[in-house]
Amino acid sequence: MERFFNIAGPCNPADHYMLPAMARLPEVISLIRKKQYFVVHAQRQCGKTTAFLALAKEINAGSERVAMYCSLEVVNAFPRAEVGIPMICDLIINAAAILPALAGKAELVASLRAMAKDNAASSGVRQILSSLAAALGKPLVVFFDEADCLSDETLLTFLRQLRDGAISLEKGVNFPASIALIGMRDIRDYKARIRPESESLGSASPFNVLTKAMSLRTFTD
Repeated sequence: MERFFNIAGPCNPADHYMLPAMARLPEVISLIRKKQYFVVHAQRQCGKTTAFLALAKEINAGSERVAMYCSLEVVNAFPRAEVGIPMICDLIINAAAILPALAGKAELVASLRAMAKDNAASSGVRQILSSLAAALGKPLVVFFDEADCLSDETLLTFLRQLRDGAISLEKGVNFPASIALIGMRDIRDYKARIRPESESLGSASPFNVLTKAMSLRTFTD
């Protein structure tokens, strides 16, 4: 089959013309190397998913890091944390189960599922990511695509668990070295989706962990 330029969904290098992801995302590569947590936002159908799927594949082909791609789109209709967070835990585990670095480690995946069943809503995301980072033995990078689909309690709980995990890194606890939240919205829009303007996020704001908001115009250049 002859390759062509695809605009109808994620691209496949076997079928579509593509630029190398690392060449398209130099700022992202720099943030990953600096072990940063950050937001990537750009308009719909401009190549975000394709670029980060390709970037994860390129990173996993090397020996320095492990990259995991996880789409959160299916959690869109579940704003209550007791429902949405267990769903996110399942998505993370499913993404981890297909990582080349975890091939043949079915026992680890089974233990993560048991962990999610017991602690999902309260601390499941943090514990699962911590266990993954410990098991891999090298820095873990996580790309959460469609992160702006989350809302209300689910979004707040998710980001707080990421923040708690990031803080634990300073205490020597294992956690992903770098996390990207990918979607159409800037960080200011995440805040708007959680609480009305009349309410304060307070000192427990989960957004302190998000060190940079980026608009990747290079997707459409």
